[in-house]
Amino acid sequence: MNRIAIVALLLCVYAAYADAPAIEIECGTDGGVVNYWYPTGVDNGDGTYSYSGTYNDSDGHWTLDLQNLLVKSDPYISVVYGLTNFAATTQNFTLSVSLPVSPTIVPSSLMGGSTGGSVTDANVDGIGTLSTIGPSAFYTGLIDGVGVLPLYPHPYSVSVPFMGGTVNIPATSAGLPGPTLPGPAVLTDIGITHRFSLTAHDIVGITSVFVVTPEPTSALLLGLGALALIRRR
Repeated sequence: MNRIAIVALLLCVYAAYADAPAIEIECGTDGGVVNYWYPTGVDNGDGTYSYSGTYNDSDGHWTLDLQNLLVKSDPYISVVYGLTNFAATTQNFTLSVSLPVSPTIVPSSLMGGSTGGSVTDANVDGIGTLSTIGPSAFYTGLIDGVGVLPLYPHPYSVSVPFMGGTVNIPATSAGLPGPTLPGPAVLTDIGITHRFSLTAHDIVGITSVFVVTPEPTSALLLGLGALALIRRR
């Protein structure tokens, strides 16, 4: 194999790895162990990657069921979780997923997000409540680690209406369809954080989306800049 062929092969291998998003999932409770996972996704062949799996707290206090995580590096996140609180008391949870972004989005962006779900009285004791923990919203869309889009701001709570019952967290959104909300530049990553308390032995299901795109004027300027470089060559 000549040097050109070797270089071409290495570039192909590098590109394959470079295209695979390095997802980080974080889940933990106040005063408990914070757990991190870095799953490997399935390439769907259209620029998106899918992730799923079951993750257990190292202290045995909860289980996270990642039913479906769909991401694309241009970028968006769509995630469906199920979380069971096995502890004997109400726990305060922080649950996050982050996605590296490539290429960067400068100097500004447009964004939108949505969330919803349900809470189930899984131990049939007539108590099943999810509440926000001040000052955090239930859902926060993140850009470069900074909260930029809150949904269900504090205070917010839902409770089951009867023993063994389920109560919905009604779907809500901002900047969708679109996205249409003005956002900052995106230099490293986007993410979604959920912050909430959940009663003992109960289950919350969450479906959330966060989407970011270049602001149209910025995209046009980037395109013109690329065209100018091509013409110079």
